[in-house]
Amino acid sequence: MELERLQVRAFRALPEALKMPAIRLGTPNFTVGSLTWLTDDGKRVLLTRPSYRQGWLPTGGFLRKGETPLETVTREVQEELGVVADVEPHHRVAFDVERRGVTFVSAGLLPRSMALVLSAEILETRWFPVDDLPPFPSDFSEGFTVEDRAAITRLAR
Repeated sequence: MELERLQVRAFRALPEALKMPAIRLGTPNFTVGSLTWLTDDGKRVLLTRPSYRQGWLPTGGFLRKGETPLETVTREVQEELGVVADVEPHHRVAFDVERRGVTFVSAGLLPRSMALVLSAEILETRWFPVDDLPPFPSDFSEGFTVEDRAAITRLAR
């Protein structure tokens, strides 16, 4: 308790310009990402097989400084798949304490039979029925949830 009082006292004595750096030094850092479940009919999702990870994953990536989650995932779809999708703002946020990551999860609509132009980081893409998704990599804690299913169903109406 005494140590805590001393810490608060020391913090209050800091010049304003040093308070935020002190907070950042004393608190955990997290990665922030954004992903989207892309569909064309509400019954299936497009997954990617990236070159840098094992398994099938939805399209997404890390936020750049100054980007919103929607800007990030829109950019990632364009960079990885070579298309512009109609992506909604996130419908949930996944938080992984162990991996120290926060991921904004959204759903997006791709027009049927749109030609994809894959980036070098994507080995292949494949459509999977939402009722028969492949096992995800063990470090993909975001998963496919009831909220995700509802979001892609809503998009296809």
